[in-house]
Amino acid sequence: MNQTSKSAITALAISFVFVACNNEEKKAEPSSADSTQATTPKTDTTMQNPDLDATKVAPGLYTVAKDTMGIRVLNVLYKPGDSSAMHSHPDNVLYVIEGGKTEFTGKDGSKQVLDFKPGFSAIGGSETHSVKNIGKTTVKAILIEVNRPNSAAMTLDPKMDATKVSPNLYKLLADSLNIRLLMATYKPGASSAMHFHPDNVIYVISGTKAEFTGKDGTKQTMDMNDGMIAVMPSATHSVKNVGNKTTKVLVVEINRPQK
Repeated sequence: MNQTSKSAITALAISFVFVACNNEEKKAEPSSADSTQATTPKTDTTMQNPDLDATKVAPGLYTVAKDTMGIRVLNVLYKPGDSSAMHSHPDNVLYVIEGGKTEFTGKDGSKQVLDFKPGFSAIGGSETHSVKNIGKTTVKAILIEVNRPNSAAMTLDPKMDATKVSPNLYKLLADSLNIRLLMATYKPGASSAMHFHPDNVIYVISGTKAEFTGKDGTKQTMDMNDGMIAVMPSATHSVKNVGNKTTKVLVVEINRPQK
């Protein structure tokens, strides 16, 4: 489902302005959210009011999984009937693990209901709101907050772009606000060409054992367990699935300088 909205659409504790992959504007359909979308660029608003920190005002709903390098990853869990106090997020990325129906209230009092599907992902600009699960299922997601200025940290070499050198393994889902979402899918035995990632976050959807080879030829084997979250510095490497099952990993590339 490709969507564009000229007003901010609140989505699981972040507000999204949807952009179709082909850049053709379409009328927003706020009743359902089941596909990967990206935002249009917004003013840099990386500074966050600590009094509106989701983990402080709603600690039972938002918990910190990782916090390093100007990147914070939150586990989000809303059971049916759960609701949060008003809170804010800087520019961010959302990935929905378990979907459901949620009601969002903006700081101006406006309300919107969205029905999220598992696998929904999006890049979103900063937003302040409260959230309530008005459905019958638990909503589970990860939210990646980017506390970095919205400017490119480096000029990326397209010859080292994972989606270009190994397009059968890396698919581009969204690209906005100097953030890219990639889905990496490696079948057993599959291997990539040497490629580069800027600072990034990985979320392992389905895991296996992977072998990483650095540009100096060093090798490292890693167990990629289901649900694993890691914040990684920029690196050049190739990857091979040395396990016995297909692995699927969400890769969030953040090409922004640290403060």
